[in-house]
Amino acid sequence: MRTRLSLIVLAVAVAVIGNAPLAAAGDGPVNGRITFGRFDPALGDYSIWAANPDGTHQRRLTHVPSFFSDWSPGGHRIAFDFANSTGVHLATMDPDGRHVRRLTFGKGIQEIPRWSPDGGKVTFDASPKLPGKPGFHTDIWTVRPDGASARQLTRGAFDVEPVFSPDGRQIAFGRITHDAQIPDVAIYVMYADGTHLRQVVPSTLGLEHPGWSPDGRWITFDIAPEAPNAAVMAVHPSGSGLHIIRRSGNRFELFKPVWSPDGRKFLVGCHDVRANIDKLCVMNASGRSLHVVVATPDPLNFPAWGTHPAVSASATAAAA
Repeated sequence: MRTRLSLIVLAVAVAVIGNAPLAAAGDGPVNGRITFGRFDPALGDYSIWAANPDGTHQRRLTHVPSFFSDWSPGGHRIAFDFANSTGVHLATMDPDGRHVRRLTFGKGIQEIPRWSPDGGKVTFDASPKLPGKPGFHTDIWTVRPDGASARQLTRGAFDVEPVFSPDGRQIAFGRITHDAQIPDVAIYVMYADGTHLRQVVPSTLGLEHPGWSPDGRWITFDIAPEAPNAAVMAVHPSGSGLHIIRRSGNRFELFKPVWSPDGRKFLVGCHDVRANIDKLCVMNASGRSLHVVVATPDPLNFPAWGTHPAVSASATAAAA
């Protein structure tokens, strides 16, 4: 399903006004390779692939049902979620798909991993139950990349898709307030230890996939193509400045935007209405210059954009 907010949920939508541009980042991380989910008819589900940002040199990384991925800050490891007979779990791997290390083992759902900016933690949402069981919901957790020190941060609501702020001090996430085919979702922010919880965007039909701009000034998200007023949107972490970056249109319906590490572009899922298939597009931070970068015979989803590891290593050595 194109705009699956997680393995359990679909994405949501909101009607908002305004169109303030986002600021491009200055010197900083250099854009590396991208990862994404590609549907495999033989597998009957998605597996994770990697490619250059222009879509060249595609390489398959996983051969089991696997979905969301996220690159470590230095671009040396990829966290991802995968399904087996007991549920959905987390693991990490090298950028070539080798040296897989499992992080979670509990029954139920552990999904949608996102690295902290120092690489010391991974945040995710989790439930001991499987979807469809009475009382099913997910909470926000963190865990170290070696699988140790798992810690639950939220309880009792239906919280999904957490993401660290660029300084590592806060976590933004979605809170499902009405679980339906197209759920109502609000965006919340809390400190990285789970305290000082506050609402940033009120409950909205079709909202999904919060992300934090590399400069920390914006939280972005999308309104699912299935919902009214579908668009890629942004808001300040304070809740001010809510505006549309780019609406879904008659040519491309947009979903799951992720920032480039340098803060100048978005990698975004784009449903090609004419071809009736999901592709991956890139657009600049103001929402202009949308163009397809990855198109395959199979639907694509779950984009992520990594930092160039060689450049990161050189910058670290120079700073030392």
